[in-house]
Amino acid sequence: MFHRLLIKSTVFMSAILLSACGGGGSTNVAAADPPAPPITTPLTVPGAYVASLNGKDWVGILLRTTGGSGAVTNFYSLHYNATDPDLYSGSGLITGTTSALLTRVFYYPNISGAVRTGTGTISNLGNGTIRAALSFPATGIEQGKDVTVAASQPSTYQYNLPANLSSIQGAWQGRWSYGLGFVDNFNLNISGQGEVTTSLAFQQDCLLTQSLLTPNFDGTNLFTFTLTIPNATQCSLKSQTLNGAAFVTNSPVAGKTQRLYIVGVTTDGRGISFKADR
Repeated sequence: MFHRLLIKSTVFMSAILLSACGGGGSTNVAAADPPAPPITTPLTVPGAYVASLNGKDWVGILLRTTGGSGAVTNFYSLHYNATDPDLYSGSGLITGTTSALLTRVFYYPNISGAVRTGTGTISNLGNGTIRAALSFPATGIEQGKDVTVAASQPSTYQYNLPANLSSIQGAWQGRWSYGLGFVDNFNLNISGQGEVTTSLAFQQDCLLTQSLLTPNFDGTNLFTFTLTIPNATQCSLKSQTLNGAAFVTNSPVAGKTQRLYIVGVTTDGRGISFKADR
């Protein structure tokens, strides 16, 4: 009798322990993307950076253009001061340094259509945070403008994980902005080879041709972006080739998992941007 009671007691306690440890059945818990490992280098690294500037989203991209020491890095940023962003662009010896001077930075304000030119610095604040300090002198009726923002990489974004076209392949619908206006619900399709196509036009007759996204050569989690717009009648970007960058990250929109940012600029600082969630 004592032996049987001991067995029953042991089974009962085992069941309690199994239940407390979560055993005896499966649970459906949504797996979240793990946070990216911390950036410990004191030098500025390429990749995507985000911040809040005056309560509005700021998105920056540092894209290396060549390998080796003294590599030039292109700087792009989107400040969503309104629904459509102001564009900033420049270049310098940024990545692999603690501080870099940008001798010429373009500022393309949303709706204005006029590009302003200034200077800036990109410096490393440590712990994966950079500071962009941009200055644009007063010209004519335009007052001087200074922009300073500290930004870090998105929490689940890993800059040294090579970009993969499969992560952005397929259909996207979002907002296409071009400085003088926008197209909402703008459809883009990205092929497995990175070709970007659409049946839509913007600013009446601006068409996208020879548009391509390519994983950047240095193995970072960024895509290079090129776009040619053919000659047109109304299009302010006619006969222009735009160069830029893109990246994909987690979407903050309920029911969506990915957000894609694309930016492209001309040699004189005008440009386009695209933001979409799916």
